[in-house]
Amino acid sequence: MAELKGATGKIARVDLTTKKVTVVEPPEEVYKKFLGGEALGLYFMVAEGLIDPKVEPFSPQNMVQFMIGPVTGVAPNARSVIVTKSAYNFMTVTTSGGRAASELKFAGWDGIQVVGKSDKPVYIAVVDDNIEIRDASHIWGMSTEEAELELLKSVLAPNEYRESILTEADMTPEWAALRPPKGKGIGAKRLAAAWVIGPGGENGVWYANVITEGARAHGRYGAGAIVGSKNLKGIVIRGTKGHVLADKGKFLQLAREIQASEATNYFWRSFGTAGIGARCANSEDAFPIRNWQWGAWADPTVVKALEGPWMDAASFVKQMACPGCTLHCMYLTEITSKDPLMDGVVTDMPDWEAMGQVGGNLGYCELEGMTPSDPFTGDHWDLMEALAKTQYTTFLHDSNGLDYIEGGALLALLMELIQRNLITPADLDGINLKWGDVHAVDAIVKKIVRKEGIGAVLAKGTWETAKYFAEKKGKPEIMNYPSTGHRYGQPAHDVRGFDKDALEYVTVVRPCEHTGGGGAGFLKKDYPAAIAGQNTQATHNSLVICSFAAGNWAGKIAAMVQAATGWTDFTEDDVVKVGARAYALGRIFNLTTQGIKDPKKEWDTLFPHRWFYDPLPTGSGKGRVAYDGKPEVLYDEALPAYWKTRGWSEDKGVPLADTLKDLGIDDIAEPYAAKLR
Repeated sequence: MAELKGATGKIARVDLTTKKVTVVEPPEEVYKKFLGGEALGLYFMVAEGLIDPKVEPFSPQNMVQFMIGPVTGVAPNARSVIVTKSAYNFMTVTTSGGRAASELKFAGWDGIQVVGKSDKPVYIAVVDDNIEIRDASHIWGMSTEEAELELLKSVLAPNEYRESILTEADMTPEWAALRPPKGKGIGAKRLAAAWVIGPGGENGVWYANVITEGARAHGRYGAGAIVGSKNLKGIVIRGTKGHVLADKGKFLQLAREIQASEATNYFWRSFGTAGIGARCANSEDAFPIRNWQWGAWADPTVVKALEGPWMDAASFVKQMACPGCTLHCMYLTEITSKDPLMDGVVTDMPDWEAMGQVGGNLGYCELEGMTPSDPFTGDHWDLMEALAKTQYTTFLHDSNGLDYIEGGALLALLMELIQRNLITPADLDGINLKWGDVHAVDAIVKKIVRKEGIGAVLAKGTWETAKYFAEKKGKPEIMNYPSTGHRYGQPAHDVRGFDKDALEYVTVVRPCEHTGGGGAGFLKKDYPAAIAGQNTQATHNSLVICSFAAGNWAGKIAAMVQAATGWTDFTEDDVVKVGARAYALGRIFNLTTQGIKDPKKEWDTLFPHRWFYDPLPTGSGKGRVAYDGKPEVLYDEALPAYWKTRGWSEDKGVPLADTLKDLGIDDIAEPYAAKLR
């Protein structure tokens, strides 16, 4: 095959059962059609039959893919994507920032696909073309940060094995004592990059994630559980080959323009998503509070604890950014608290999803005995403690390798069930999980990670936990309280206030995704615009670039792909088509692998009861519910209209044969779609 530009043309297939590494070389037309990341990962899942319901998520046959795209490497805003079949038996497409994505490209690979299962804990070491499967017994059981630090020390590139140009005779005894060990290059411990799982993934917690750089997470849908089921602790990468581009000058010019655009964005450069809190609570009425019983505090002072300027003054230590990005939207943080459980813990900011899901959602911001409808009578030390609890719970999830969006939904569900006397502390092995109690949260999360006692049930996540207690207690009304969509935790964006239209959550192909694109189109009921936005976001996940920075790429994506690959006929229309392919394959995958016969009943209506029947009690949206309390308008009118606009069947939402043919994926997708129709 002729040498590709942008992409390397090689994907490593690592079989942990046979301990063999092979090279997959997709044809250029496959790259051009799917680019990389989400779309290319779904292509492999469908084309290689992993869509089959007989392939169990935790079986050795399941494949977990770490994927990048043709612009990953030199371009700013690089991310990686993991694509696999989740423990929930729907598709996993989960993204993360960090250096690992670019390092993989510099090593000469477009992805790593892992199949099989090792008979003992292992990690994968990648140094350019050399890939080794190594023993990981010494790091199994470690937290994500501890394991990552060990892996970063384990690899060196060939040009790092070198002697200094200085001789012993050139150095004074004092300088000689400071000299690095022979054979070890300066900076070797930090030039590599790694993806790792924590104890949660090792023990098969369904919502376990994959972490890099201590806090950047492939955080949705349980990729860490699938990685752990293969006895794989992580992947460490060191690349020295660079990024081969078709038109280096044009590519770098466009990259500089993107960076210049980022530099004008005060919001992102100041606080990242930590700046969202006050707007969400006081304007959008969409802050998750006590399992979404509230969307705003009656007293706006309360949200100050989780606002960017306050968090910056109270705890931010250092801004951090992904390679080439000027937004700096992650912050190293040190917790200050009167409580020794939390004081001095080093973690990240938290970002908006953590502020919502394991902050407001767990009742951390109200004083004991206070509800979100009451005036705030505390002082700045009380605000500090609310922040500390949120940051510590974020740390607790990151260090154990758990998704705090799903984790927050689960913890908040349990707290509300106790509040309503639908379960008791005895049902949680004696833990009284009440609003605002960070010590109870600490105790229950550690049970979940170990799958100890009730933790073995809770490890399956929010929806399965609600089902378990509804059946055990004989109280079907418990199913009114899980804040989940498509059986996975709803992120920190509500549909009753002014933040998001419910149809967006219902239609995103990644279950209950909050960064699916098309938001403005949905709010305006402009379905062509909404679909274009969703397709564009799926293309971002196929390039793979950061959704937070994507606005700075507007109008430049096709040009960047052209400069990277040399495909001069690749247009902005092709950008949208890549995403449309991902959506069609994702929809077919989700329905097929779960064996769904009636999509609307078994899948498309699995959303919170609260959306339609629990009006917001405070804020500018007081009294509001989704679709005026008429779910039939959403499910029986808006959803079929959306499907029709996509070229999918109006009764089941299955891509039509002509649509698949127009997208050029009928060869792999039509056999499955035909069975669904």
